[in-house]
Amino acid sequence: MPNVLGVAQRVALWDAALSAVRAYFRGQGLCEVMTPPRVAAVAIEPWIEPIAAPPGWLHTSPELAMKSLLAHGAGPIFQITHVARAGETGAWHREQFVLLEWYRTGADARGPMDDVERVTDCVVEATAQWSTPTLAAPRAWRRIGFLDAVRATASDLQLRGDEDAARLIAVTAGTPWALPPLRTHSAQGQRLEAWTGFFTAWSDSALDPWLAEHAAGGCGIHLVDFPEPLAALAERAVDAAGRLVSGRFESHAWGRELANGYRELRDAHEQRARFDTVAELRAAHDQPALPMPAAFLADLLAPGLPPCSGAALGLDRLLALVVGAARLNDIALAP
Repeated sequence: MPNVLGVAQRVALWDAALSAVRAYFRGQGLCEVMTPPRVAAVAIEPWIEPIAAPPGWLHTSPELAMKSLLAHGAGPIFQITHVARAGETGAWHREQFVLLEWYRTGADARGPMDDVERVTDCVVEATAQWSTPTLAAPRAWRRIGFLDAVRATASDLQLRGDEDAARLIAVTAGTPWALPPLRTHSAQGQRLEAWTGFFTAWSDSALDPWLAEHAAGGCGIHLVDFPEPLAALAERAVDAAGRLVSGRFESHAWGRELANGYRELRDAHEQRARFDTVAELRAAHDQPALPMPAAFLADLLAPGLPPCSGAALGLDRLLALVVGAARLNDIALAP
């Protein structure tokens, strides 16, 4: 039976969770920041649509602003803020939601994953009096490579992770993850389109049930070492098997995605090239053009982003899962 809270209970729930999150990060030596919600440009991403707020947009994430602060010497920081993404509606999505985002300086990419686990524990403990979850909070967490998860859920697919679009189309032909005809024309555009298409189809049909099985057993999952075409704003990396991958991860608990993070890309030229490729993909799928985030790219060039890793966690979703709500609206503080 879904847990439905009254307004006073929701206010107390959010107050307890926000206090716990802030106490955790301040105890870790991170400073809280606030960046403006209206920005001149957002990170150009394939399927995330910003909401116009002339003369700019409402931020879809505070990522670019926070990285610019890091480039200018801010040090480790975190932020709790409302973000806006057009068209994101449903039981577990809202066009406006609360994002917790944080960055640690240094080369260790494991820190943000540890933070996801500890933040989850802190929020579970702080909100226990309102909690009636269907599934218990994760008792353990596992870090599983993207390609290993594909192998576990779709053993007929033999992916190396470096496939170009043509090979990925051939490998997935005749499977539930067969790709539709590609609309992009450049090699990089087609590679991005093919891998994002595969990731979406595989997630819906194979990954989600597999994650639910782990959740039933009390296990949270960090999906790590994403294939390099899915790197987004993460640095390239090499996994334990010597394969070229990326420093991107996704964290899942209760069978749902909670957070995603990167060992952050610091190369301005590479980041510009990736934004250009995403812009090609968006145009091919009739999505509106977005301006290049020139100020952010300039900060990547000089003074430059220090080695760092970061993550973003949907706080509404975490709270809804913790208390056993059936949808985000059941714990929202606004209609």
